[in-house]
Amino acid sequence: MGAKLHIAKWGGSLAVRIPKAIAEQCGVSEGSAMEMEAQDGGIVLRKRSHDLADMLSRITADNLHEEQDFGEPQGNEQW
Repeated sequence: MGAKLHIAKWGGSLAVRIPKAIAEQCGVSEGSAMEMEAQDGGIVLRKRSHDLADMLSRITADNLHEEQDFGEPQGNEQW
């Protein structure tokens, strides 16, 4: 059985609190990437999955940054 919730106002948006037990059951926490869509008169919220191939395909010469130098090794790094 699902939780009974109320919609709250958060700035100019609306918000729903996810009960701890449901968040733990779904494996979500603060900062989790989520996606939401309207479906059959309701709202569906799900964890966003990341597709490495899709993300890599979006790299272009315009958005690729230069290599960064972080200095000499500070611990047991092997370069």
